[in-house]
Amino acid sequence: MTAPIRSLDDLSPGQSFDLGTLSLPLEEVVAFAAKYDPQYFHLDPEAAKESLFGELVVSGLHTLSAVFGRVMGSGVISAVSIGGNQIDSKWPAPLRPGEEIAIRLEVVEVRPSRTGRPLGIAKLRYVARRVADGVVVLDAVGTHFLKR
Repeated sequence: MTAPIRSLDDLSPGQSFDLGTLSLPLEEVVAFAAKYDPQYFHLDPEAAKESLFGELVVSGLHTLSAVFGRVMGSGVISAVSIGGNQIDSKWPAPLRPGEEIAIRLEVVEVRPSRTGRPLGIAKLRYVARRVADGVVVLDAVGTHFLKR
């Protein structure tokens, strides 16, 4: 497990944290899609054969949620996190149910508050790669407010 940071000041651009792996089983993929992203290529394996993907794939929103959950659950920033206001996401390749992904957190930018308040902004990149072939399935940058 990665040691938690105690302050925004513990972060610097270029720093990275490996957060392990995870996979999303078919039952979870379909349940998430049914509730939050009910598109046929996330719900029905037969109908998905006629989609752009040619098979059932995980919702990008599900992938983002699972990776964000791992970021926060890892404890790396949870002790100093006070919120955020943006996540820019790209899904350059599909993720299939049951495929294992490796998650990496990278520090892009760190800015202390200009008002002198004991906080600042960190832009953190979440990258998820399929373990089997190294292909990126999620590349997102989140803007986090962190205590100093």
